[in-house]
Amino acid sequence: MLELTTEQVAALAEIDAKGFVDGVRADLCKDDPKLADDATLSSRLWRAFKAAREPGIERDENLVAFLRIEAYAPGFYEQPAIRAWLTRPGRSADERFHDYVRVVRWKIEHPEFQGGLSNGGSGNTVNRGSSDGARSGLGARWRSFIGRGGGSGNG
Repeated sequence: MLELTTEQVAALAEIDAKGFVDGVRADLCKDDPKLADDATLSSRLWRAFKAAREPGIERDENLVAFLRIEAYAPGFYEQPAIRAWLTRPGRSADERFHDYVRVVRWKIEHPEFQGGLSNGGSGNTVNRGSSDGARSGLGARWRSFIGRGGGSGNG
């Protein structure tokens, strides 16, 4: 039976983690080719992965979501409010991050509730003429919500 030292196990785990992050990066670049032009993307995703694991985010779907947010909002996890939420006692970091993602998605999908309704109206309207328009509108709202505008650059 093969026996590995603690250092060897740690090295294998890091290789596996880097493969995971590289796979997410490849998927992100496939979904949004503009991300492939970001020379800092790989290193930012690796730092974000380590930052996600620090408070205890372990589930793959949460790690992928964490890295996706990092791609569009560099360093989002360094905000004191997000750190405080993820490390708050009572629930796991995985559960707390899952809740965070659900709230962010809900706010993106329901912009009419940002700041309340005025004059009895329903708030902003979304281009409902085509699915492409709705998707691009959702993408623009996502980038706006997480702090990255539609222009190019590193955020």
